[in-house]
Amino acid sequence: MLGTCAPRHLDPHEVRVAVAPQPGADRVSVDAAIEAAMVPAQGDVAAWSVEPLLTDEGEQPQTLVIRALVRTGVGSLDYARMANDLAHRLRDDPAIAEVDADLPVHAFAQRPDPERIGAFAAGDHGDNHRPGTESWRWSHDAVGVPQAWSLQPPAGGKVRGEGIRIGHPDSGYTGHPNLGTAGLDLQTDRDLIAGDDDALDPLVSPQDSPWPLPSPGHGTATGSVIAGRGTEEAGIVGVAPRASLVPIRAVESVVQLFDSDVARAVDWARRHDCHVISMSLGGKGFFGLKGAIQRAVDDGLIVMAAAGNKVGVVTAPASYSNCIAVAGVGIGHRLWEGSSRGAAVDVSAPAECVHVAAFDWQRRPPGHIVDRSHGTSFAVAHLAGIAALWLAFHGRNRLIQRYGRGRLQAVFLHLIRTVAHRRPSEWHDDWGVGVVDAQALLSAELPAPDDVPVQVAAFVDEDPASRLAALLTGVSADNVRDRAAAFFGVGGDQVGERLARFEGELAYLLLDDDDFRERFLHGVAPAALSARRLPRAASTRLAREIASM
Repeated sequence: MLGTCAPRHLDPHEVRVAVAPQPGADRVSVDAAIEAAMVPAQGDVAAWSVEPLLTDEGEQPQTLVIRALVRTGVGSLDYARMANDLAHRLRDDPAIAEVDADLPVHAFAQRPDPERIGAFAAGDHGDNHRPGTESWRWSHDAVGVPQAWSLQPPAGGKVRGEGIRIGHPDSGYTGHPNLGTAGLDLQTDRDLIAGDDDALDPLVSPQDSPWPLPSPGHGTATGSVIAGRGTEEAGIVGVAPRASLVPIRAVESVVQLFDSDVARAVDWARRHDCHVISMSLGGKGFFGLKGAIQRAVDDGLIVMAAAGNKVGVVTAPASYSNCIAVAGVGIGHRLWEGSSRGAAVDVSAPAECVHVAAFDWQRRPPGHIVDRSHGTSFAVAHLAGIAALWLAFHGRNRLIQRYGRGRLQAVFLHLIRTVAHRRPSEWHDDWGVGVVDAQALLSAELPAPDDVPVQVAAFVDEDPASRLAALLTGVSADNVRDRAAAFFGVGGDQVGERLARFEGELAYLLLDDDDFRERFLHGVAPAALSARRLPRAASTRLAREIASM
């Protein structure tokens, strides 16, 4: 352990940087690299520590997370610049193989109108409810859940998700009757924020939260869609109401988060025998999160995430090739305009006017209600429930025997792409292949193992341009390379060098700053970015690169 141990809580302005040492590098050299890189930041840092990202990373290099608590008075954007500067200093050390700043995206944190702040706790509620969504059943009907429930499983199979465990990194659970504690595994739940074994959501009122866009109750809302145990007469029922949900409290805001905590949540789910991981959250992402997802997929889990809402980009981890990305539709399979979309999206599910377990924030304690909410958070929740139906229907162990543990996600995704979706006449590929169809999925004949394409593993056949393109709508890897060449004013191998150097920082700025994104995507040269227009979050290294042109 280096430095002073930082407090174990999430702070919007905490600086985190993840570091993977070179294979074979001794810890003394790594510690020395970190110590040297921290020296220029000491004036702004009150306390800092170094800890492993995961408790056991197998054969992968051990990833370390530097956590620094910023002193009072440091601006809300300056912490991002500090993290990017630290990452660049570490990247230059020969003991370090990979490094990335772990940053909550500031652009997602615009504080809403105080009169509507409660609407942002579990989703965007509002009053724009579509005709035909008055019953909670509409979203089940849209994806064929009632028909899937009525199918007779093969010998040994089970219905309604029975026996399937769903890892649920989110804001935690509550005793809301339309979630129901009967379906929660409260023996292996985990609070990664407090560092204890109780993932209970404290339900800090949105008005009292330190986060600009907090998400109290969000885990209860999404969990109710996945596996809610409410009654059909008095509330809502989840897509897989006999599955078990393993709550993992990893975030206080599902749009402003530390990806290292999400990575630890994914690994917790893997190590505690979950079968599906559903993530209704999104951020910048970093290599450690993608690595944790790959370990889960290799271990036989089906991992999926929400594409994002109203930000014009597909957030991580949905943007990763090893994570199923889910966009959103409304009633009648209408493309939901609030959904993030792009080439990274695999499939869509209901995201608009979805009935969820929610809270009345005008009461103390918050009252239990059912409300209609919007967001791809609920689209991925539908798909997670459907994945549980499919695994239970065929028997997960039998599927593993047929395909092998590491190919379950590939088989599930292959069926979604080929037969288990509905494609309306007015459709756009940015929302994936279509709307998932649970009845078609369970009815489909299982493919021969040789007919399932081998899923591309993480870190294989990918480069910075491909990863950046996955974040964006209507942009290919070649587009990113061309625009980076124009932006940096370089050609040939230098384009790849710039992208490799600045990938993490560019990902943050493309997500965080609309003006920067538009200029980069239009190939505007850095010289056109005056000092006043350069984002405050930009590192000293990037500013120097721009100034030299």
